[in-house]
Amino acid sequence: MISFEGPASFERPIRAREIAKRAWRSLHAAFRAMPLLFIVTLALGAAFGVAVLGIAPVKSALTVLKFEDFKLATIGAYLGAHILAVLFWSALVAPLAVAIHRFILLSETRLALPAVRNFFFWLAGLLLAVVAARAFCLLLASVSFVRSLSEFLVTIGALIVAVQIALIFPAIAIGVPAGSVEKRLDSGFRMAEGNFWLLMRTILLTQLPLMVLRAMLERVVAGPKPAALLPGQDAPPPSPATVLQWIAGGASGAVSIAAVALLAATLSWLYAAKRKDP
Repeated sequence: MISFEGPASFERPIRAREIAKRAWRSLHAAFRAMPLLFIVTLALGAAFGVAVLGIAPVKSALTVLKFEDFKLATIGAYLGAHILAVLFWSALVAPLAVAIHRFILLSETRLALPAVRNFFFWLAGLLLAVVAARAFCLLLASVSFVRSLSEFLVTIGALIVAVQIALIFPAIAIGVPAGSVEKRLDSGFRMAEGNFWLLMRTILLTQLPLMVLRAMLERVVAGPKPAALLPGQDAPPPSPATVLQWIAGGASGAVSIAAVALLAATLSWLYAAKRKDP
């Protein structure tokens, strides 16, 4: 039995705090209904966080390039690593996100593989579009201010678009058909029309605590800042990760999975309230 009220019981007006409370409650119910899926995904997320920290080739490939490091092989490795990371991450979170959407919106605990496949393609495609936009920023790396400004604008633009189309993902998860990519995106924009700040407030209300926690863990992972180098002095080799950094890296990966799960629950309730299928 589901221990929370169904989406159909939503009363007007719809408030961000009410959606956030229902998202937390329904996520707890989903965990009790599908514990194995949650535990496996959290464990793989933690393993990914540890791999990024502890496996030197992975860590170096995902590290933001400096201008002096710009070579064709280095740029290719950097972009290739990010593409593989996006594909891995999308494949990792798609089953969990789809399961949460279907649990809340359809009261199902059965994993629907076609929905997982479609969800993966959409999520990976949108994330790869962001990677492509950030790759363009690398072309501006000769001027650090221009690069920083372009990356900031890309990040803000991606955030705005993501909020505008976020509600297509519950629809994809529960198998709502769309005649084309354009119709699918249009349905997302129509649901977000006039509700942008409600979406933004609700997402921030649920995600902000986990964002702060992850930032603290990432600070531990980064370790102390290296001492300033003297003129002509070569940078020393990186010191091996400490036990605390290993733990923080794994915890950061698990927190990222928890954030995705909570986001999926939040979007399910928002979709239930604002549903406009193509």
